[in-house]
This record gives sequence, C-alpha cells and structure tokens, in this order.
Amino acid sequence: MKKYIFLLFSVLAFALTACNKETEPGGTAVEKMAGEWVVKSEGVNDGEWFTVRTYNTASNVATEMWLEDKGLNYKIKVSVSYDARTFMTVEAVTNTIASKEDAPAPAKIKISEGKVQEGVYETPGGHISDKISFTVEADGQTYKVEGFRRTGFEEDNVI
Repeated sequence: MKKYIFLLFSVLAFALTACNKETEPGGTAVEKMAGEWVVKSEGVNDGEWFTVRTYNTASNVATEMWLEDKGLNYKIKVSVSYDARTFMTVEAVTNTIASKEDAPAPAKIKISEGKVQEGVYETPGGHISDKISFTVEADGQTYKVEGFRRTGFEEDNVI
C-alpha cells in the first residue's frame, strides 16, 4: 500500500511541476533572424548552394548575432538592427575559426547590406520562405550572398 501512495504522490508532483509556466522555453533576442540558410554566391564554391547559419550570442541581445558561413569558412559576430532585420560589421573583423579549421579560411571578414526578409523567397521546390542576403568582403574579394531559410521540404534540399 505504501508503494501505491508514494507512486500517487510522485505522479502528482510531476504533473504539478510540468505545468509550471516558469519552465516554458522562449525565443532568443534574434529569433526571427536566426536559422539555417541555403545560399549561393558567384565566386564561392563555383556558384553551388552552401550553408550559412545565424544564431544568438551568449549575451542573447537584439544587437548582435553570430554569422557562420560554410562556403567561405568563417564565423564572426555581426551587429544587428533587429527591428529593421538588418546586420553588418562596421569594419573587417577577425574570423574566429580561421586558425581552427584545416580548410583555408580568410583571416578578416567585412559584412555589409545584410538583410533578412520574411516570406519573400521562392525556393527551388516552389515553397515560400524567408530570404537572407548580404555582401562579404574577404581576402580582397567581394561576394554577394543570397538564399533562403531551410524549409525541411525534400524538394528544397539542394545541398
């Protein structure tokens, strides 16, 4: 009988804590700009699709985020204007993975004209997704990058 009473109290305790609103997950400060993006750029990987990721920093503020580019092999913090959905670097910044990866990587990166637009990009599979676009200056070259937020639809998996 004691086992059943203990089991009843355990189930009640679990049920009461599972409904605690303080433990519900929330978004990040750059939630609508964060994601995995499928992009392409002439001059990078022969114009083939590659991945870019954007995500919040440890400080979780709406004025900065990480930009990680698998095409040019860099990861940098960019300044964000969240309400306008824009991002950039004021000057060239040091690539945080330039010395950690085996693949060649530029040492300094400058980002300009960065923008995330909601629901304006038609994917290769015909779906509507968010669009990302920005200009990269690296090693004396300038690249225009553009693409869409990964949708999860099989027909949009171009990489």
